[in-house]
Amino acid sequence: MYPYITWWASKIYMTGLGIIIAFLVFVVVWRYLTRKTYQNFWKFFYRLPALVISMYVLGALTTSILDRGSLPEGIGWFLSTLSPYGYKFHFAGMVAGAFISIGMFLKKIIRVENRKNRADILFFAFSLAIVPLGIFLMFGDNFIGFPTDSIIGVKSLHFESQLNKFNAVLPIGLFLSIWSLATALFILILKRVKKKTGFGMLGFAILLFIINIVLVFQQYPRYGVISIGSIMIDIKQYVSFLVIMYCLYINHVRRQNEIDRSIATPITKLIE
Repeated sequence: MYPYITWWASKIYMTGLGIIIAFLVFVVVWRYLTRKTYQNFWKFFYRLPALVISMYVLGALTTSILDRGSLPEGIGWFLSTLSPYGYKFHFAGMVAGAFISIGMFLKKIIRVENRKNRADILFFAFSLAIVPLGIFLMFGDNFIGFPTDSIIGVKSLHFESQLNKFNAVLPIGLFLSIWSLATALFILILKRVKKKTGFGMLGFAILLFIINIVLVFQQYPRYGVISIGSIMIDIKQYVSFLVIMYCLYINHVRRQNEIDRSIATPITKLIE
């Protein structure tokens, strides 16, 4: 819609600016919530590069493999694959990289309560970081929705925008921001009502489900497509579905453990 702004002689692209702002929001939210819950912020901060690198590398490699149909051959090809030019980072690879890194991070935490708190913090940090990211993606040219004639469609505001090819498109970046914020509010309310921690994995499952609904309306090259009526799903949805199932499984196991402990406590007191 408005892919870049000019500052002096430089072009500042909205997609890149959105990624930077989203990263800052992620760190600020994480910092605030770790202090509020008495967690160690620096223990996570030192592992943050592993999270960023895993998302970056797997996202870029997935794009390269799908586009070229083969693994990178040689150091030159590999380095060109990792180039940030064009923001060609596949969602499936980024999701896989994020949850591999998150899983390794949480696995190293011994205390169950700390693990639940940090899963919650990660969820809120990710979901709130997506809010500004979605807005900037709406302005950029890397996240374009289907053409539409409805009143909610957005049009190009810049002569070099890719949206000039269409009359109007769905503002899927804005949808992403709204629903990410709504998911964060839902999990926050659930925590307040239940007066418990440990809803982060449930939050991730809901967030990924909503993101995948939004992605159905995105214009992008699809691989391994399955059509369900007028809806097309591809590798993005397949990988996300596996991660959603994993998140729901972890959430179920934790809830079951809480129930077992709540039953075992009165029995233990009775024996004593």
